[in-house]
Amino acid sequence: MTVTEPTADFIAHIADQDPPEHTQRYAIDVESYSNDYAVLRASGELDMSARVDFVQALDRMALDNKHVRVDLSEVSFMYSGVANAIIDNAQINDGTVSVFAPTRPVRMILDVLGGGYLLVDE
Repeated sequence: MTVTEPTADFIAHIADQDPPEHTQRYAIDVESYSNDYAVLRASGELDMSARVDFVQALDRMALDNKHVRVDLSEVSFMYSGVANAIIDNAQINDGTVSVFAPTRPVRMILDVLGGGYLLVDE
C-alpha cells in the first residue's frame, strides 16, 4: 500500500469549498400559560453551543413569571453548564424553577450536580 501526498489541485479544490452549514441540534420553546406560570421545553442535545440560548430563555422567563417549569423530556444530552444554569437560576429565584420529566441521562447529571431536588413528578 502506498500513500500519496495530496496534489495541489486537490488541496485548492478543498479550500474553495464552503464549510458545511452548522445544523442546530437542539430546540428551545417557551410557552406562557399565565402571568404566573410558563413552561420552557427543550429538545435534542443541550451542548455547549446551546448554553447561551437556554440561559437567556430561562432568565427571561424567570423574570416574567412566578413559576417556570423546565420540560426536559426530549433532551438526549445535557452539558453540565446547562444543568448548572438551571440549578443556579432556581437558587437565585428562590425555588420558582422546577424540572419536569427529564430523560435518564439528564436526571443523572442533575443528581450528580446536586439539582435532584428540582425534579417534580406531575
